[in-house]
Amino acid sequence: MKSIYKYIVLAVALMLSATVVAQERVDEKLVYDRITGYMTTESEVEKLPVEPSKNIQDVRWEHDLSLWYGAPGLVSELLLGNQVFEYGPDGVYGPPAFRQRLHELRTYTGPVYQLTTLGLSYSKRVNPWLALGAKATFGAAWQNVYDTYTDELLYNYNVYNIAALFDVRFNWLRRTNVEMYSSVALGLFAHAERANGGIAPMADVAFVGIKVGRGFYGFVEVGAGVGGSVRGGLGFRFNTKK
Repeated sequence: MKSIYKYIVLAVALMLSATVVAQERVDEKLVYDRITGYMTTESEVEKLPVEPSKNIQDVRWEHDLSLWYGAPGLVSELLLGNQVFEYGPDGVYGPPAFRQRLHELRTYTGPVYQLTTLGLSYSKRVNPWLALGAKATFGAAWQNVYDTYTDELLYNYNVYNIAALFDVRFNWLRRTNVEMYSSVALGLFAHAERANGGIAPMADVAFVGIKVGRGFYGFVEVGAGVGGSVRGGLGFRFNTKK
């Protein structure tokens, strides 16, 4: 009889210990194990090694602001070239050779000063390889026209160019300190010279650009359009607080 009681006590003890262990397992948070495909506890999930991304700029910078200057290109040469000999001092028109000779007899010009392209751009990262933004450019040329006989300043011949464009940039190489990209921009262009001027569509392309740096960086681009042939400047990348 005593032996039966011993077996009963042993069975109850085993049942109580199993209940305690089961309760501890239930209290643990269940997670999905990607290796086995079953739900299990966090302590039993095999930890997979996490390799740091080489494209660290994928998640680091959200906003990009830059200031740059462009060397003369085809567009700037056409729009900022010395056009003073297009007109005589009193609006005389005729064949180009005749207009130039008549104008040279009455006037002479001083040196031409040019600001080919000064640009400001902003972009926001949409995903690791794509950024959308806008850019604005300003260009100008100044020249004085004098009277041949009295050396009196007759007028200032000034030319101004302003462009505002929507910009799409493709970041095809992203590293910790180096980023390479290409971009295309479309927008409107305003041109003014003395009493003349107008607005027209305009495009700008950066065939290849390279940025070196992290938050603050320097960059160089090779392109075509209103931005110039070769551009270089400084920029700043940052994130907004959430």
